[in-house]
Amino acid sequence: MKRTTLTALSTVLAMALTTALAHADWNSGKTAFEAGNWAAAAAEFQAIIDAQPDWYGAHFMLGWTKLKQKKGKEAVQALRRAYDLKPTGKPEHKAVQANIQLRLGEAYVQTGRYSDAVAFLSKINTADLPSKSHGYLAELKAVALTKSGQAAAAVAELKKATDANPKDADLWFSYGKTAYSTGNTKTAIPALARAVALDGGDLEKQRIYAQALVSQARRARGTDKTSQYAQGAVAAQKVVSGNPSFDNLMLLGGAQLGAKQYDGAVATYRQASKKNSTDWLPGYHLGQALTAKKQYKSAESELKTSLDRAKNASDQATVWKQLGFVYEKQKNYREAVTAYTRGGDSAGAARVQKNKETQEENLRIEADNREIQRIRDEQAAIEAELKNLPGAAPPQF
Repeated sequence: MKRTTLTALSTVLAMALTTALAHADWNSGKTAFEAGNWAAAAAEFQAIIDAQPDWYGAHFMLGWTKLKQKKGKEAVQALRRAYDLKPTGKPEHKAVQANIQLRLGEAYVQTGRYSDAVAFLSKINTADLPSKSHGYLAELKAVALTKSGQAAAAVAELKKATDANPKDADLWFSYGKTAYSTGNTKTAIPALARAVALDGGDLEKQRIYAQALVSQARRARGTDKTSQYAQGAVAAQKVVSGNPSFDNLMLLGGAQLGAKQYDGAVATYRQASKKNSTDWLPGYHLGQALTAKKQYKSAESELKTSLDRAKNASDQATVWKQLGFVYEKQKNYREAVTAYTRGGDSAGAARVQKNKETQEENLRIEADNREIQRIRDEQAAIEAELKNLPGAAPPQF
């Protein structure tokens, strides 16, 4: 979630400067805050509170500083005090109140008090905030709604925000990402595509967009499935070009595998395996890609390496089943039965066992046929020899 400095800070500062007693400490606190020196800022604002405990401005700035320090509980305490002491009665006070509520809502989110955050943020009239703060409010409220089990309301909130701010890439991203988190890829993908179009240099936006495309492809059927995976591969390739991390390579490899781009998948998974030599997944998926390319011996080798790296029984079973398929394709039925059995695929093992028995029966029949043919060939040779003997008659069989 983005964090922006609100212009309302200047409003609060201006009102605060009317208090002569706090003037020196306030300026020092302001300078420290703007420089990111949170400890010094907190000390200055606390000194003002010690001198004037009922002045809302110092409580507000102390609470905001505590937010920057990730001290959520202390931030809530200070901002709640600022809210209780907030000025009223004049039109300009509405902007001050709205900013206090905004930061208090953020503090509630930071401390996991999402329902309280929703309650306070819902009271804010966006007209009382600067326009560039509207997106931040929508994002903050969406987080609170999502975390409090109101994801659909969060999506609706962000939809309204993007309608009002159609060129805000961060808002489109939040809208798409929130919809994606609910499994609504139909809404998420166009929103994320818009975010990427507005801010193509942001790899995080590209990554979530690629993930959403791959997720949608998994649910698709037929030719749509392959084409949607191909779209995901294009997006994932852009992510990898910017950051070829292990996770990004695995995302790209999965998209390539689903798009039946097996050569690309092999190259990508080999690269991922070099990034992480202990994870079993690159070798497993590499084995799948090589199997699809009918390079069964190479697939077998990669799958055995993956099996060595797999630590838990469930992962090992997954690899064993793929190995069973590879052995079956090579007509190595004995090993296939063992692999399917160890993978917990009783149906596969039974099918291969039947194929194994059929193969053995066929081999026996072929051996018998060869023996019969050998005897017949011998008989023909003997008959030919006897016919050449003077006065001899061929034996009767």
